[in-house]
Formats: sequence, C-alpha cells, structure tokens
Amino acid sequence: MIQSNFQRLDSTCVLLTGATGLLGRYLLRDLIKAGKQVAVVSRGTSKLSARERIESIMQWWEIRAGKQLPRPIVIEGDLCQNNLGIADSDLQWIRTHCDTVLHNAAILKFETCETTNEPFRTNVSGTLNVLELAANCDIQHFHYVSTAYVCGQADGVVKESELDFTAHRNAYEHSKFQAEKLVRSAKGFDSTTVYRPGIIIGDSQSGYSSAYHGLLAYLRLIALLVPMQQKNENGEHKTPIRLPMNGDEPRNLVPVDWVSAVITHGVETPAAHGETYHLTPKKCATVKHFIESCCRYFNSSGVVFAGPDAKPDMSTDFSRAISESTRVYESYLPADPLFDRENVETRIGHLHCPEVDEAMIHRFIQYGQENRWGKSRPKKPAVPYWFEDHLDEFSALAESVLVRLRVKPLSHVLVGLKIVGPGGGQWILSGSRNDVRIQRGTPAQPAPILTLNNDQVTSIFDQLKSRDHSLDKSPEFESAISVALNLDMGLPISSTTGSNK
Repeated sequence: MIQSNFQRLDSTCVLLTGATGLLGRYLLRDLIKAGKQVAVVSRGTSKLSARERIESIMQWWEIRAGKQLPRPIVIEGDLCQNNLGIADSDLQWIRTHCDTVLHNAAILKFETCETTNEPFRTNVSGTLNVLELAANCDIQHFHYVSTAYVCGQADGVVKESELDFTAHRNAYEHSKFQAEKLVRSAKGFDSTTVYRPGIIIGDSQSGYSSAYHGLLAYLRLIALLVPMQQKNENGEHKTPIRLPMNGDEPRNLVPVDWVSAVITHGVETPAAHGETYHLTPKKCATVKHFIESCCRYFNSSGVVFAGPDAKPDMSTDFSRAISESTRVYESYLPADPLFDRENVETRIGHLHCPEVDEAMIHRFIQYGQENRWGKSRPKKPAVPYWFEDHLDEFSALAESVLVRLRVKPLSHVLVGLKIVGPGGGQWILSGSRNDVRIQRGTPAQPAPILTLNNDQVTSIFDQLKSRDHSLDKSPEFESAISVALNLDMGLPISSTTGSNK
C-alpha cells in the first residue's frame, strides 16, 4: 500500500564524492540510514552510466539489508574539471538544496604518473575543484577525508592538530598532505572538519572489500602463493621467508565499517564539526599477529622475523615472489607512527574501533577467495523504470487525479515523493490542478510525504502504457493524493492509505 505521512524531512542535502569506492559506498549507506538526504557526484564508465553505478551499489546494499532503500540523487560530474563538469542546472540545484559537502574521492597511487600526473591530479587539483564548487554554491559545512599518513615519516606522537610535515614516503602521502593544506586553509565555510583514517581494511563483520590494497594486498598474495607450496612431513605448506622486521611493529588497521560510522556521526553532529580526527585504533595489531593468523588459516610454516636490518629475502621462489610483489610497501615495514586520538575520544569515543583479531583476518581471507579477490565486477542493475525518466507522465497523472478530486484550479499542492528501491529518489510534487511540477529534493516546509516502492511505481507506469488509461486501477495513489490535499489545506486526517511493505 502507498504510505502517506505528515512529516518534515530534512530538506538540506549532503553532497558526497567518491561514493563508488570502498569507503564511499559505506558512507552512502550510513548517511541514508541516518536519515540524511544525499546527492552523489559520480561519472560513468565504459560499461555503466553514473546512475547505474550508484544503483548497482544500492541494490547490493538492499540484498544485505533485506529491504528496499531510499535512493540518493545522482549528479553526473568529474572531479578533475572546473565545477566538477556539472551542468548549470545541477549547480543551481546544489546551491539551493545542499548545505554540506563530504569530499571523500581520492586515488591511491604511490608513484607519480608522468602522463596523467596522478595522484596529484585527483587528490590535489580535484580537491581544489571541490573547494571552489563548494564556495560557489554557498556550502556551509565542508568535511574532508584525508589520511593519517599525511604525517609521512614523522617521529614521536603525531597530533591531530599538526600539519607541518616535510618527509613523505611516496606521492600518495604528499598529494594528500597538499590537499589537506588546501582544505584547512580554505575560507568562507561555517565549519571545516578533517578525518584522517589509518590503513582502511575490509568490513569487520562480513570480511567484504571492493579494493585490495595494503593489508588486503598481502592477503591476496598469500592466498595465491601458499597453496602452491610443497608440504612438509606435518602436512604444513613450506613457506620459508626471512622478513626484515621484529614482528612487534604496530599497524594502524581500521575496518571500513567503523571508519564510515565515525565519519557519518561527525557529519550529522554539529558539536563534532571543526576538528581534525585521527581515525586509528586504540590498540594496534602487530605484524606478527597478522602473519601468524594467516599461517594458521593456510596451515603453513617457515616465516622468520629477522629484524629490521635484514635485507629482503630472495633465497627461494616463494620469498622472492613475496618481496618483489610487495616492494611498493617497503617504506612502511620498519614501523607505523603513533597517532594522538584526543579529539576522537572526546567527540566520538562511544564508537569503539573493533579489534582486528584472528577471526576477522580469517573473514577477510574467506571473502576474498569467494569474491575472487576483486575480479567479480558489478553487472548492469535491473531497473524496470527510472522514475526521473518519466516525470512528465507522472505529472500528468497527478493533474488528472486533481481534476477527478475536483480540486479548485488555484489551490496549491505540495507533496513530497519518496521513491524507494530501484530507480527511485527524493522528489517534490508541487503546483496547481493544471500545472503540476516534479523536481528533485524534499520539501523545505512541513508537507505530506508519499512513499512508493519500486513495485508500486512499476504498476502505475504499466497502467499508463496500457490501452486503458482509467485511473480506477490506481485507487491507492488517488487516495494518497486526497489525504495529501487535506493535509495541505489544514484539514484533519481522517485516515491513512496503509503502510509501505
């Protein structure tokens, strides 16, 4: 049944970048779960359009939630263009509806590409473009996802307030350092909030990941190589390698679901705005814990912690493959910085970072094997009707309902449309009997909200396509509009049309 409620939805919107990345898809889910109105800037690929990419992510979340979910507003754009390459009409929409930007998009590339100038093109120039767009659109609150490793090779405890670092290990660190400097020096925002995650790993509960870098790159390599090694008399895979570390080196590993939960809380909590947060664990995992957990999972032995002065082991095919394939991470082997977490403990201390225990590491391996370590690609999402492609038809339907209800020609109608499930979004239906308009967003004043799921929208459009255009087959929609009109005219609600299943 169509649901008609009198309520006031938050009419302001969060503009999110990087929604298709690992952290971004969690931020998208968590912001929507928190009741925030979300618009995402996304670009298409050779196989999927921008809205199809986002729809695919939302359908993935729906499978796991076991229910249909509201949809964000998708705005086509490119981080590396002025105004993000966004159309003028969409820029005006952002200016009208968005008061917050959450800039999460970035590229994880350790070496500079001479052809594209990545990662500086995306991480620095792209951030500058987002800042300029936010300023041009009168955004009030700017939230930026940086990295704890803007500190580079700093010694001692790194403070959340610090941003005076000179020695970086790679282009990625330096690009994020430059980008954070741009963000923290930007003027004109009511608040600027910076989040510095440690090493983001998969989902603490399911083991899910959509990207395999850092720790998860090691897991993928180990999972591919260890089963190929011979076994000893005890049935263990022989994996002889001398690692250039002691084993007690700490690693600032943080599950993606926790990072997203903390950032979402920061976005929706005004008292948390204006600070910089080290999203790092209270208790770090060690290299030895990680390696031994993997050895027990794969039933292997032969790893020796030879100390930080040891050279990379090239003595066997196995050790050589490990050393050569992980060379990009060599500069991170000796130690990990210690990060001050005072702001996190003060403002967001109730959200505890899950400990990366052996069971969690095993979940990462299991999911990686099931997912073929990221080789499974999203398919084109199944969408019977994209609601935004049929606004004229739905407007005409609404006008005919108003005529049937004998609404006076000059009576003003204001209704929110919340379309959940595939092809959905947030819309405002407004106007008079002869001039109904539908636009993206939610009403800025108290108004009835009509909630339709994808099955209901499909049923309505199927009726419009049929030879019989009689609205007698849509009594629920007509009844819901009637309730909305009563509310809009200040009349008491006599009944509702039911509840959304």
